[in-house]
Amino acid sequence: MTPPLPDEARFRRLFENIGDVLWFKELNPARLTYVSPAFERIWGRGMAELQRKPGLWEDGIHPEDRPAVRQALRAWFSGEKPDYEVHYRVIGKKGEVRWLADRGIILGRKNGKPYQIGGIARDITEREAADASRKRLAAVVENSDDAIITLDLDGVIQTWNAGAERIFQYTEKEAVGRNVSFLRPLEAADDEAVFRRHIRQGKRIDHYETHRVRKDGRVIDISLSISPLFDSSGKITGFSKISRDITQRNVDRRMFHQLLESAPDGFVILNAGGIVRMANARTEVLFGLPRKKIIGAPFEALLPAEDRHRFSACRREFLHQPARAEKFRGMHLNGLRRRGGPFPMEISLSQVETPEGPLIIIDITDITERKEAEQTIRQLNAELEQRVQERTAALTEQIAARLRLEEELLNISEREQRRIGQDLHDDLGQQLAGAWMMAEVLQRRLEAEKSPRHAEAKKIGGLLQKALAHTRGLARGLHPVAQEQGGFAKALETLAAQSGELFGVKCLFECEKAPPIDDEAVSTHLYRIAQEAISNAVKHGAANTVRMQLTRAALTITDDGSGLRDPLQSEGMGMRIMRYRAEMAGGTLSVRNGRKGVIVTCQFHPTTHHAEKTAAKRHARQKARPHRR
Repeated sequence: MTPPLPDEARFRRLFENIGDVLWFKELNPARLTYVSPAFERIWGRGMAELQRKPGLWEDGIHPEDRPAVRQALRAWFSGEKPDYEVHYRVIGKKGEVRWLADRGIILGRKNGKPYQIGGIARDITEREAADASRKRLAAVVENSDDAIITLDLDGVIQTWNAGAERIFQYTEKEAVGRNVSFLRPLEAADDEAVFRRHIRQGKRIDHYETHRVRKDGRVIDISLSISPLFDSSGKITGFSKISRDITQRNVDRRMFHQLLESAPDGFVILNAGGIVRMANARTEVLFGLPRKKIIGAPFEALLPAEDRHRFSACRREFLHQPARAEKFRGMHLNGLRRRGGPFPMEISLSQVETPEGPLIIIDITDITERKEAEQTIRQLNAELEQRVQERTAALTEQIAARLRLEEELLNISEREQRRIGQDLHDDLGQQLAGAWMMAEVLQRRLEAEKSPRHAEAKKIGGLLQKALAHTRGLARGLHPVAQEQGGFAKALETLAAQSGELFGVKCLFECEKAPPIDDEAVSTHLYRIAQEAISNAVKHGAANTVRMQLTRAALTITDDGSGLRDPLQSEGMGMRIMRYRAEMAGGTLSVRNGRKGVIVTCQFHPTTHHAEKTAAKRHARQKARPHRR
């Protein structure tokens, strides 16, 4: 038998084997007289190191907790507090943090002041973690929107959170201690008894929907989740109940179903496998089947064979690419009506995520009437197209006839002007020339005879000379090109000179090489365009200088006037006649503002005998031009 140890030895062995840090300290001078080995486990420092550096104890305390420790010691030593008890964190050598509950006692006094103290620092890390977890859980429970309550096995309420107060309107004081059955509507079955039987068997109840009564008497819809509560030995001591108010959700659900039922389109909801989970009343009408035969069957069963594979592929693609929903809207398929065969329909797919997986909502529209209307519209359009073509052909012929008449009238006018000009030049002009020559001869005779009448003869000769010049000017104006020996270019040069003299402006003509135009009608049209452009520049633009430039394929008239102030100026009668003449000459006319004044350009093809072909070409273009709807 081992002899008993002395008391000090027994206590020392006890201290060295407990998990708490036992410490003794003298105050004057301050020194640690004993620290148990548990210090090494918590502080991560050796006992020898602590003996050399007593400050390691306080150095290991978390910086945020040191002020509280010092304050507790001061209050204890001063007698302000009878005991020393403080909780603080210690940071180990490897950075791990542990919580300690340090409690001290005074072991000896001198002159009324403590000189020897001792205490125990207990590791409460796990307890603190549990307390923190309980606090977090309590905060979650207290701040939950759901009603969370605990009950004993008889259904008596033990705890009642703020969510329960919001939902049922009873305060914690009013609810705790009462049997939960007071929340059940009087006419409802006693489901609480059923719950208790399940709980005693250790079973959970999830998402059970029922009704409860609030304090104001209103019956609300709730979803219940119930779990058994166990003590440390595993014995069931009660149960917790989470109640969620689903009144508004059920209202929304009923409204949704009412909306679907009254919708003019068919609506079906499929699961990811394509099985119909829900169908509205319109769907029954569309497919001629009762709802019980539609729900639970594949949606493909409602389609003809040729469309089933296509829809299945679209459904699978849609489930993998729901973000591309636009691609799956407005798709055209054929539905299979029980009596009546296939019918055209338009479907649009949308997706809803649920805890059970994605659901596909299909909006189905019967487009039979739309297809028939489209066919009717196509037929009417075809008939209208035919009528428009026929009417267009008739109008084209009328316009062509009118154009031919206009061209003929213009040609007649031009021919008549040429004839009158030729008559003035060849007939009246020759007679005036003969009379002028006779007046010259008479003047010379009277001068030789020294007759006082020779002055009258001279005056008569001058008048005849002016009349001859005026007649030739009229003839040139009526038939300008043919009257000039140099052809078209010479006619334009003469026009420039006459216009400058007539309007009192500077009128210039430039031509490096005259174009080979031997068609008198073309030359006349171009001449009239130049004549009208000069007149417009002076009358409307107040120009001081007008310049004509003739190249091989273009006639350009520019001026330094004020330009076109109004775009409508380019659409007046004069401009329309100029455009018409340009077209008759086989060319095009453009009128635009330049940096200063107006630029009129007529582009033409210097071919011979062009005017005779122009009318036929214009008629052909009118017939070939597509009508505009």
